[in-house]
Amino acid sequence: MKSLHMSWMWLALLAAPLSALGEPDYQTPPGWRTECMGRVQFDVSKEIAWHLAGGYWQKPDFDPVRPTIAPGGQQIMYGEGVTPEQAYLVKIEVSPVTDRNVFDRLQLIHGPNRGSAQTRVVRAQIDALQAQIDAKKADDEDYSALLEQHRALDDTITRINWVSTELFVLNDMIREFSATGRPTVKLEAERAAYLEEQAKWPTDALFEQERFLDLGIADTFADWVPGEMTAHLWRNQRIYRFVFHAGSDAAGVPVSLERVEPRARALLAAFRTREQYEIPQQRGFCLPFGFIADDGAPHHSITLGFNPVGHPNLLHRLSMGREIRKDADFMPKLLEQVISRRFPTLVQTDIFGPLRVLVGALDGNLRGARYKAYDAYHKPVDYETFTLDGDAPPTGYQPGVGLTVLDDHSQPQLAFERTRVDMLQTLKSIRALPGGHRFAPQAD
Repeated sequence: MKSLHMSWMWLALLAAPLSALGEPDYQTPPGWRTECMGRVQFDVSKEIAWHLAGGYWQKPDFDPVRPTIAPGGQQIMYGEGVTPEQAYLVKIEVSPVTDRNVFDRLQLIHGPNRGSAQTRVVRAQIDALQAQIDAKKADDEDYSALLEQHRALDDTITRINWVSTELFVLNDMIREFSATGRPTVKLEAERAAYLEEQAKWPTDALFEQERFLDLGIADTFADWVPGEMTAHLWRNQRIYRFVFHAGSDAAGVPVSLERVEPRARALLAAFRTREQYEIPQQRGFCLPFGFIADDGAPHHSITLGFNPVGHPNLLHRLSMGREIRKDADFMPKLLEQVISRRFPTLVQTDIFGPLRVLVGALDGNLRGARYKAYDAYHKPVDYETFTLDGDAPPTGYQPGVGLTVLDDHSQPQLAFERTRVDMLQTLKSIRALPGGHRFAPQAD
């Protein structure tokens, strides 16, 4: 019930310079917790659980957070792009709590991929051959010979993929055997045979530009492929992934590693972990279980999901960024879920907004709706569902911020009206992080 104050809390971010928010003598209520995200801190009456990296990591595949209303692929974007064509410098992702074995397996997967390069070479040969096949269909003898070549190339791709997979498995087994003191002579001999076979297939020019990078940071590995540098950090039983986007300049020329790497190194040097509810005292930028020290100027875009602990169906989507946020219409989803219940015949709706909400001395907008189903006898069923949506456009250096909350039929049922006291307290608690953040151009 009290968890719904989270939806209102972020309305405080919809306003003007954050340094103007929060009373100087404000005190966190007893028993409440303070968390931070981006460049603000706020108080919550219940603990919250961030929706962290899910299935989009692919290799290895962390279990996706379900239910959620936050897209996982664009959690945190941060910093000025290398070129004007790149909106942000880096995409940051944080894994759930995991073990070191997952990090080590990621290291085996990332980096220059010889098998993929060899597959690209063979596929280019297949494409060229296919053009000849299409032109030779009238000549049965030539057509048959070309088809045979096509089948041989398909077999080559199959073999390349097989060898690549076997090498990954062998590398992983050798790593595990070595760590436990088990003999690896036979495994290494088998790997050598596969490496010898793999060496006979050519690679392409793209592969020659791929490389591992030594950043000189413990428990970290990084790699470069044209247009993108990726760094993985193992910290406090979590994996932090930083994907630095290089892209191309206005003329279409790919940006070189030499332009990306210095910025990446500087950002990684400024990064540290933090415990949930730790509020850094210096200027910088909060992310889940992490913090980047900066001068308060780099812009960012955040799309994160979370829920109050104990209420997994009270779904939140937090948005922060310089782009104007589009309204999120969850009415079809809510109605679909309400009507799909066993006996409902009618749905009562209470739709309100947009409303101006006073946040400190500033105004924000709020929209919302409540839905209640009735059974075949026109009696209300034992649940209610609702959605709230608040946002505001960006101004100057300050990002636009908004939050959508959706109650996906929480059990026990959450009472909408009883959240207002907590909501007002959370609104009162919104204030900037320590460190003198700036949200408008000013002289240094």
